[in-house]
Amino acid sequence: MSFYIKVLTVLVCGLLSQGSFAKWEEERDITTDGRQELVYYFKMNDQGQKLVLDKYQKRLIFIQKDRLYKRTITQIKIDGVPVEVMSDPFSHYPEQTAITFENKDEVLKKLFLAKRVEVSVFYNREPGISVFQIK
Repeated sequence: MSFYIKVLTVLVCGLLSQGSFAKWEEERDITTDGRQELVYYFKMNDQGQKLVLDKYQKRLIFIQKDRLYKRTITQIKIDGVPVEVMSDPFSHYPEQTAITFENKDEVLKKLFLAKRVEVSVFYNREPGISVFQIK
């Protein structure tokens, strides 16, 4: 009987973990050679900003189309817990900024399970906070 309980426990855990991915919206893209389909997870906020979870490069991408100022991101908060990050703007896409972190696997795991992500953004020297609710 304990074998069946173990199997049932594994199945329930698997279903619960799939539910955590459903919090982020999915976006599919095909590689330039057309051989592989890539799946990205993203969230939009009320200000029209987009946060993309890039599991392939193990980073976040912050997109804000209406403000093309130089922006720097030095910290994010995942459910209120601060995480130090580094940011790197894309030269060909000025509305996009890559956000990287030291302990990539641990941070990505926390992001997949997050309910709220706050991004501390500096536009030149002007601070701002972008909030993404993940339900």
